[in-house]
Amino acid sequence: MTENIKQMFSKMNDETRQEALECLLTEFNQESTKQIRKNWIIGGRIPENHQERIVRIFQNLLRTQIYKTNEIKVNL
Repeated sequence: MTENIKQMFSKMNDETRQEALECLLTEFNQESTKQIRKNWIIGGRIPENHQERIVRIFQNLLRTQIYKTNEIKVNL
């Protein structure tokens, strides 16, 4: 599941990545988005009990990102 989370994170644009990190910071009462990125995402040391929730969060954020991208294309 960790690899799936990493892949989803890599598909996010900068804005969505920041939103994802801030969401994880709040959701799991962490102290630093930098630590989440370094230890959980890049390091692959995501607590097992959080992984399922993170997948759902990332799926929703990616869905929103795609919707926003499509909206921009339509408005052009």
